[in-house]
Amino acid sequence: MIDPKKVTKYDRNKYQLQEFLLYCICVAGKKSEIETRKLEKFCRDPRFGFNLKPFDLIRKLLGVASCEMDGLKQHLKKYKISPYTQRYNSFKDAVALLPDDLSEVTLDDLMQVKGISTKTSRFFLAHSREDFDEPVLDTHILRFLKDQGHDNIPTSTPQNPKVYAQVAELFRRWANFEGMSVTDYDLMIWKQYSYKKE
Repeated sequence: MIDPKKVTKYDRNKYQLQEFLLYCICVAGKKSEIETRKLEKFCRDPRFGFNLKPFDLIRKLLGVASCEMDGLKQHLKKYKISPYTQRYNSFKDAVALLPDDLSEVTLDDLMQVKGISTKTSRFFLAHSREDFDEPVLDTHILRFLKDQGHDNIPTSTPQNPKVYAQVAELFRRWANFEGMSVTDYDLMIWKQYSYKKE
């Protein structure tokens, strides 16, 4: 199971990379602690055999159907992985468009998949590939930059590539000032903003 507090791992095997990509898709806009438990059950349903890689499970589910819906839709609903249509399209695209071995997948490859945005693709690479050190502009980073007194910071992830690059560079400077990688600094800030009450 993926630990949301220790999400960075550079030596994931094929199974773990596939599971982590699905996790990245599922946690977008959701509580990571809840979604990780749902995904764990989704991937390890004993009815489909143990040690089946997540992409193989999705392919198997797509091949099963009832008169109402195919197996993937049923499985998503069983484990409450919603919004169902979006997750269905993302999971289906992932197995159709991406290689089973995600160790060398690129940003462009990832962004072909419905539901994988600029932010989600960078999140996946930043926490699974040691040589990828680009900021993942999520709300915690944007709040952090505003709290440091920076004006004109958007409240949500900028979709304009030029604005994204400007804000990302600002965060990179903060990480460099602290002598940390962008990924480590991002994780530290995320923990601070996500677990303030604990």
